[in-house]
Amino acid sequence: MTERLEVEETDGGFRVIDQEGIELAHVFRRFEAFAFARDRGARVHLKWERTIIGGREVPQDFSACHGDHGAGRIMPTVSGDKPGNWAWFVNGTDPDTGRGCSVGGRENSKDQAVEQLEAAYTEFIANAVKYGRQLKND
Repeated sequence: MTERLEVEETDGGFRVIDQEGIELAHVFRRFEAFAFARDRGARVHLKWERTIIGGREVPQDFSACHGDHGAGRIMPTVSGDKPGNWAWFVNGTDPDTGRGCSVGGRENSKDQAVEQLEAAYTEFIANAVKYGRQLKND
């Protein structure tokens, strides 16, 4: 899964945009936009920043978000059976359903960790209604 698509909120829903800036879809719900990306074999491009804890940047630790909603973190592993690998974690809640998520893994590189986290977060949001929770404002 290498293609990264942007999902932007608009007044009338959500737009899915490819890397060239071409709108591929316009849907009413966030989960529909994420499902569109997933079903295309792509992942949603998240915003990445240095993780800040206690007002200080954490070296080699990055946090991801989509809009104003936290999506997860990546960081190098320093112990265990594979020090030097990158750990990734999707954590937080679906902004539309309140459903929680906590899943993670380890990859050989930072880029692989980013790809896996974005793919897992895309799948998590795409499955918003699969687990029987009502969407807010339904």
